[in-house]
Amino acid sequence: MWSVRGAPHAHRASQLDLIRDAFAPLESDEGGLRFVEAVQEVADAMGRIVTSPIPKGDVSREVADSVSSSLVQHCERCRARHVSDGLFRAAGRQAQLVIGPKEDRATMLYPRPRVKQQKIAHPRGHLLGAYFRVNGPTSRTLYRDWQETGTTGVGELWDELAGHLVQVQIDGKRFDLPEYLIDSVQKAEPADGVALVPRTTRTCARATAHCSWRTRRAARNLFKALSGPGALLVDGEIAGTWRYRRTDAEVTIEAFVKLRSDHRNAAVQAASAVATSTGDDEPTIIWS
Repeated sequence: MWSVRGAPHAHRASQLDLIRDAFAPLESDEGGLRFVEAVQEVADAMGRIVTSPIPKGDVSREVADSVSSSLVQHCERCRARHVSDGLFRAAGRQAQLVIGPKEDRATMLYPRPRVKQQKIAHPRGHLLGAYFRVNGPTSRTLYRDWQETGTTGVGELWDELAGHLVQVQIDGKRFDLPEYLIDSVQKAEPADGVALVPRTTRTCARATAHCSWRTRRAARNLFKALSGPGALLVDGEIAGTWRYRRTDAEVTIEAFVKLRSDHRNAAVQAASAVATSTGDDEPTIIWS
């Protein structure tokens, strides 16, 4: 379903309430009350429309015909009238629509599955706790940017945890960490292994911030405004970039440093998994 930053993510079916509530827009976010009300209006329309699998394009057209005209705009690229993509995805998350397998190349939307939901008392705090466990020390600014949410809401969440956070220093910069995670961070083993990560993940961004000067210069390509590549991580350091071209069934890997044979083999296995995990054929691996 659409969750963090409106991007598609896989979630446990029992945690759809958690995702909906943790990412629900706030009046303090950019857009204010007007955006909160717009999301709810579009979400209500989606709930009425998506009662069985239906192509996303059909949902978009029916939503445009169902909501206030002020929420609908003409799109030159689509040559059609619809609500903005950001509003559509945020509303789809609130309506708990599920993104299912494509049919005739069309993205299919499904109604919320009938699965008993876990009861989480503080969804936003629960999400932040999970973020700390996965990413380690962070700051409210990094967390806000990861969520692409408002400063006020994140600040209020941080203030709630003020008595449980400690300041740590990494490479001369200060970050926050829950006190109960200090021992786990201090005892953590050094990064080991090979992974291909998308350019937009915080793992990629953080590795770039801490990698060597030589690697950092080459890694600038990761953050092109459009169509940037992903990162090849080797033992926690950015060692190259990668791209997957589905139409050509090719994964191109560019290494910034000389790789050991076992690292190259692991990169090939990861590249193959990128393709086969989505049902595509085994790709051709091209080393650049």
